[in-house]
Formats: sequence, C-alpha cells, structure tokens
Amino acid sequence: MKNSANKIQLGERLQQISTNIVASGKHSLDEDEIEKEIASRRGGLQSREE
Repeated sequence: MKNSANKIQLGERLQQISTNIVASGKHSLDEDEIEKEIASRRGGLQSREE
C-alpha cells in the first residue's frame, strides 16, 4: 500500500507542476523538444534511434 500512496503523491505533484506551468503562460514541450532537452543535458544531441 505504501508504494500506491507514493504513486498518488507523485501524480498529484506532477499535476501541480503542470498546472503551474500552464498558469505561467509557458508552453509545454513536445516530444521532440523533450528529447533535445534531455540530449543537451547529457552532453550532446542524440537521435531517437540510438
């Protein structure tokens, strides 16, 4: 049951973050933008196939 409660808390936290982003007027990243952001934080651009 503890794991289930943690998932609920995580879901609520993620929803809160999403709500805050929308309220700030910033756009959400699409899938390609997310992949580019992750790649840049890992030190370079990578294609999806890798």
